[in-house]
Amino acid sequence: MEAAVVSVSHGAIGFVIAKLGDLLAGKYKLLKQAKGKIMFLKAELESMPAFLERMSEAEEEPDKQAKCWANEVRDLSYDIEDSVDEFMLLVEGESNGESHGFKGFIHRSMNLLTTMNTRQKVAKEFQGLKSRVMEVSERRMRYKIDDAVSKPNNTTIDIRMLALYADTSGLVGIDGLRDELIHLMVGEEGVSAQQRKVLSIVGFGGLGKTTLANQIYHRLKWQYECQAFVSVSQKPNIRMILRRMLSQVGYVALEGTNMEIWAEDELISALRQFLMDKRYLIVIDDIWDETTWNVIRCALPKNLDGSMIITTTRINTVARACCCNQHDYVYKMKSLSNEDSRKLFFNRVFGSEEACPLYLEEVSAQILKRCAGLPLAIVTISSLLASEQNTLKENWVHIKNSLGPNFEVNPTLEGMRQILSLSYINLPHYLKTCMLYLGMYPEDYIIWKNDLVRQWIAQGFVSKVHGQYPEAVAEGYFNELVNRGIIQPVNTDHNNEVLSCRLHDMMLDLIIHKCRDENFITAPDDIQDMIGLSDKVRRLSLYLDGIIDGTILETTQLSQVRALARFGNSAYAPPLLKFKHLRVLSLEFRWEIPDLTGISHLFQLRYLKIKTDGKIQVPSGVVHLGRLQHLIVPRRTILPNGIGNMKSLCTLQEFDVGLNSIDNIRDLGDLINLRDLRICGHLSKMDELHDMERRQRLDVLTRSLEKLCDLRYLHMDYNIKVSYVLSSLFLRRLHMLCPFPKVPNAIGELHNLFDLDLTIEVLEDDIAILAQLQSLNRLKLHIEGKPETEEKVVICRKGFPVLKHFWLFCVRMSQLTFEAGTMPSLEKLEVRINSPYGAAPMGIEHLLGLKEIFVFVGGCGGEGSCSIRAALTLLRKAIDMRSSRPAANIKCVDNLLLPEHLLDDGFSWRKYGQKDILDAKHPRLPKASSELT
Repeated sequence: MEAAVVSVSHGAIGFVIAKLGDLLAGKYKLLKQAKGKIMFLKAELESMPAFLERMSEAEEEPDKQAKCWANEVRDLSYDIEDSVDEFMLLVEGESNGESHGFKGFIHRSMNLLTTMNTRQKVAKEFQGLKSRVMEVSERRMRYKIDDAVSKPNNTTIDIRMLALYADTSGLVGIDGLRDELIHLMVGEEGVSAQQRKVLSIVGFGGLGKTTLANQIYHRLKWQYECQAFVSVSQKPNIRMILRRMLSQVGYVALEGTNMEIWAEDELISALRQFLMDKRYLIVIDDIWDETTWNVIRCALPKNLDGSMIITTTRINTVARACCCNQHDYVYKMKSLSNEDSRKLFFNRVFGSEEACPLYLEEVSAQILKRCAGLPLAIVTISSLLASEQNTLKENWVHIKNSLGPNFEVNPTLEGMRQILSLSYINLPHYLKTCMLYLGMYPEDYIIWKNDLVRQWIAQGFVSKVHGQYPEAVAEGYFNELVNRGIIQPVNTDHNNEVLSCRLHDMMLDLIIHKCRDENFITAPDDIQDMIGLSDKVRRLSLYLDGIIDGTILETTQLSQVRALARFGNSAYAPPLLKFKHLRVLSLEFRWEIPDLTGISHLFQLRYLKIKTDGKIQVPSGVVHLGRLQHLIVPRRTILPNGIGNMKSLCTLQEFDVGLNSIDNIRDLGDLINLRDLRICGHLSKMDELHDMERRQRLDVLTRSLEKLCDLRYLHMDYNIKVSYVLSSLFLRRLHMLCPFPKVPNAIGELHNLFDLDLTIEVLEDDIAILAQLQSLNRLKLHIEGKPETEEKVVICRKGFPVLKHFWLFCVRMSQLTFEAGTMPSLEKLEVRINSPYGAAPMGIEHLLGLKEIFVFVGGCGGEGSCSIRAALTLLRKAIDMRSSRPAANIKCVDNLLLPEHLLDDGFSWRKYGQKDILDAKHPRLPKASSELT
């Protein structure tokens, strides 16, 4: 049978057909008349998907009658699925609760009448659904809807399940402009370098204002003590923007202070006072009106520390309002030149300008003319053309003709939407659905890939591919959207894999527009917009701030909602009991957490994520949600007893060993389907436990972990010291921050492992165990050392065949040597050692593929400092002499590096008032005693 997939074009028909087939199986004990109706429904529905797909692929817009019919079929499919799910849940409940023996006989006898009545009610309901399907089919014939749909075009789409990630970060025509503006603002002659300056970048949407501002920001930010990059957007939340700025610049409120309740003037006062004596760089992106700027600028003092503000806007008057000082500067974004437009276009499609066939030169020039030098338009069209399986001139001409002829003269929002629509129209069905689902997220929201693909799967958007996990198929979908330029990468890992993304606001505008047309997602700007909705809400995204009128949702029909996402600072939660068919629930709060008891009744739930800075109370009934596959809760969360019942769980984050009961720790071993597990340990709680109880918890945890043979990712916090024997040979990512005495021999058996973060006391000769891992791509190795030992590490010539990133921290290391031929694929090397125990790394010249090297040496003061500095100078010269010229950052500091630096959360310098913490994730400007440049 064809894979059951929910499609935006035909609702849940694929799922319904598969579930109707399941219903006909014997275990559901249907009445004879009900079975006949189900067979009829299944046969009738099987004829509809192909027609609906043909309708969505039509070159011309279907008429209103055809669209109305399609909407009716889509709604009908959802209603049938709801009925089927309710019946399946009822039967499963009866089966799970069935007793045995004499008592069971009495119980079954007493419930027989009720069960028969229920099944008769189900048969009657299916009779009603059969009547509706017959009416829909007759209407299709009566109005000759098939004739209203034109034939699909001949354009073929490359349906790649696992498309490789293509680099979308290649920027054209921006480096010179970036450097020019930096020189203008930083090196302006005749102007005091200490005076605060403002650069305002103005231009039409899609010209690359944010990209340019971001490039300047990342080039300059290390020269400033405080930095922040915040987006304002069309409907700004000033209090949230100010809070984000305070957080990013490093402000920490007094203990017990709740900044969530601060008014705007309090936030402004705190930010202004904090920045008064500091050199800061602030980017305020996408300002839409002068009022917003006038409020924000009150928080940014005009000090004499050489601070800089960068703003971006689409409106000239706003840009001028931002720049009221004679030394401020307004830069008007220009369209790309013809040369840069061609370069960007052909690099995306063919890899270079020279690779373009001659027969496509003319039509390419016409397409570029229509794009009018707008980078967003060029990237969108070129990504679309690059995804085609062939380069027939007719296909290119078709796309050229689809572009509005007047767009190059008047690039309006509607014109850009028309260009972006082409990327949607030419998507295969499964990607259309996945693309529209991005409309669940607010503007400027960073969307993490793992969260997104799990929700796609829970919603039924992902096809079943033999021999592959659904997550792998869904990641292929995500990569395709990146390749096509529909989503913009934000965070990438060591292997250039995109981990998170965001949407350009114009792409989000298109998605919201399409979601309204298809009744795919309801994302009201205000909760008042929920009043009087004519269509059933299928997926609901709410952004809630301030005081919420809860009576609106209390009176709204919500039982048919499939996905609910709730964002914002309000403490209000929708009435969860009303969402009985919910598959996906994502809740984000700040500190105040509402009652979440209603979650216990969401028996169709597959995905549950709760994100908050406060402490949540997970309702006890969650452990009975038998379909739940992904449970993601914040740290410091106590799960109710009985998690061993949640047999369907594939993801569990974060499981706290210090707070959860021993019974729950034991039950972890029963979750045999777990593939993604993050274990944390509440530090203060673990310290409070007696040694015997702590040991008991960790022993139980060890036995539970040894039962989990299907894990793909395991993360263990540093304070969970277990003697865990690695049992899952399928592990791909292993982050063991808890220290082992030495490298466990079992790690050498993990042939699928590509990402390893390991903390050990001593290494000795165990490097050979790690070297044999044929798939290892990233290795982060912490060697804590013992007072009586000094490590001598030699990376032998054979081993680490595909390793790209090697990070090594060792407190006591006498020697680090790389032999010729070792680590042939290594691109990035980070080494942190202490000078009293040894010299600089040797054999760096043997790492032929090296692109980046970072060496941080502590304890350079006092005796021996001259020798270590001399050795590092020689190392730098050796690197400079290499033809590849890898980027190098080699530093000496007076203080010794300590094991505690491994545990830094990135913000220690804020908490303890220190100027600099080594290896901080979010450091201040480095204050090294010596920096070799």
